[in-house]
Amino acid sequence: MSVGNAILTARPGAGLSMSLREPSSHGSTVEFELREVVVHKRSAFQDIMVADTVAYGPVLVLDGIIQSCVSDDPMYHETMVHPAMTLHGAARRVLVGGTGEAATTRELLRHSSVERVVTVDLDDEVVQTVREHLPSFCEGVFEDPRVEYRVEDVRETVAKAARGAFDVIFMDITDPIDDGPAADLYSVGWFRRVARVLADDGVLVVQSGEMDVSEMLTPRSVRTTLLEVFPWAHVVHQFIPSFHGFWTWTLASRRPLELRPADLEQRIARLRPPPRAYSLASHDGVLEPPPYLAARLREPGRIIRGRASEAIWMYPDAD
Repeated sequence: MSVGNAILTARPGAGLSMSLREPSSHGSTVEFELREVVVHKRSAFQDIMVADTVAYGPVLVLDGIIQSCVSDDPMYHETMVHPAMTLHGAARRVLVGGTGEAATTRELLRHSSVERVVTVDLDDEVVQTVREHLPSFCEGVFEDPRVEYRVEDVRETVAKAARGAFDVIFMDITDPIDDGPAADLYSVGWFRRVARVLADDGVLVVQSGEMDVSEMLTPRSVRTTLLEVFPWAHVVHQFIPSFHGFWTWTLASRRPLELRPADLEQRIARLRPPPRAYSLASHDGVLEPPPYLAARLREPGRIIRGRASEAIWMYPDAD
């Protein structure tokens, strides 16, 4: 049967209950063998599934696409959060657009400078499903007095915020690939609205999709679009096993960030509890891809103006 953009298939007699065939990028698909579908339901916004995979353990699946996996959780969420927060060095006020598993917020709380995190999600059903079935993602987050969780559209959050309200803003939302609101939340107009509520020395971090080595469509387009608003943008990357490839996040700021400040070792050592994947040794690696890939990333991509027709690419229909 169809599960969003994927197909869920029973496997009688195979010793495994089901498999999930997920469309990947640019003419490829990935199939996951499942031990169990823990929960499968539909919210007002999307198809939600928690499953136990043979290869990667428990996963969160939205509209048929794996969003997070417990086994490689540190590789994704620590890479998204810690380079930007460490390079900023003193972020106190943080906005997270896309609470999801709340693992981004969990990682932010390792930074002692953080005084307030506003974390926002339109679909509370996803957040509550994770809290019940995948608690390691969000353990302790919602009990921390620094955290304010809001169920609302992040566009409302930004519209209501004062100028310069946040030191760092994370946009951990789906790729600009669907015919829904994603293209707008990667657009020049949206980044201009975000820039208004970002402090003068602030950093914006945008989930920017797969670093597909043949074309790099999404990270190049996101970087190029950000450069329409911010003078500086830099792509961070990490291999995510359950995604079967390198993933990217793009940092943007009104000023170039020093990628290896003199006190970098001390900044990282202050993180408590210590990160599981991010370290002094890994810092350079996630910030600097191999030269031929860095050159490819610097090639201009298509600027996203916010129309659904400007989605970078579309998943094929499940059927």
